[in-house]
Amino acid sequence: MRAVVLALTLALVASQSVNFAPDFAASKTYVYKYEALLLGGLPEEGLARAGVKVISKVHISAVAENTYLLKLVNPEIFEYSGVWPNDPFVPAAKLTSALAAQFSIPIKFEYAKGVVGKVLAPTAVYETVLNVHRGILNILQLNIKKTQNVYELQEAGAQGVCKTHYVIREHAEPERIHLTKSKDLNNCQQRIMKDFGLAYTEKCVERRQRGEALMGAATYNYLMKPADNGALILEATVTELHQFTPFNEMSGAAQMEAKQMLTFVEIKKD
Repeated sequence: MRAVVLALTLALVASQSVNFAPDFAASKTYVYKYEALLLGGLPEEGLARAGVKVISKVHISAVAENTYLLKLVNPEIFEYSGVWPNDPFVPAAKLTSALAAQFSIPIKFEYAKGVVGKVLAPTAVYETVLNVHRGILNILQLNIKKTQNVYELQEAGAQGVCKTHYVIREHAEPERIHLTKSKDLNNCQQRIMKDFGLAYTEKCVERRQRGEALMGAATYNYLMKPADNGALILEATVTELHQFTPFNEMSGAAQMEAKQMLTFVEIKKD
């Protein structure tokens, strides 16, 4: 009996010593492959959609304690305007060339225990380019609780401070964990959004009683390798969906869909 108790105690201590929060060690550069897709249009297939896709390598390295450098390497932009999903993305060579100098400027960000702090960028960086960096940093935002596998909290992110549900479980592969989080973008303490072109509109009380015209949600899936000093993100996929129904559900809706994929490539020694 004592042996069983001792074994359980050692297992508990070992599990608590493993850190699930992502971390990037000093004197190393973490290389990832990044792909982001943004499409707007009607939700049904076989109808028109328009959008852009960005493909790039991402380098992350430490420059000081809890301060890191994020740099995009060889970014490419593609445009989409056609019938989804039959028509292909078309390389936007002119746009890629025009923004090449902007994309080559690295940014700094504060990061501790999976939480992103201040983002530091030169004033010369365009807001559009900075939003690409924000999208990547939004993937890194992880509020890990060591003593709970399922929990909810109001989490800060690119969309605001919104209700987020976490589920952490073991993966089928050894020394891997699978983390899923979902965000309800209609349940936020603070919502980052901008209304424009509404100078002559009025609020419809009846419509709001039937439900919000703009609905949004985001899901994040991570495959991670835990370690004593901090976990390594091996793969992350994000799907964010915003749906606008100005009249009612039966009449259909317009939607904006954003997808991101971050895949670990290698670690380089500086």
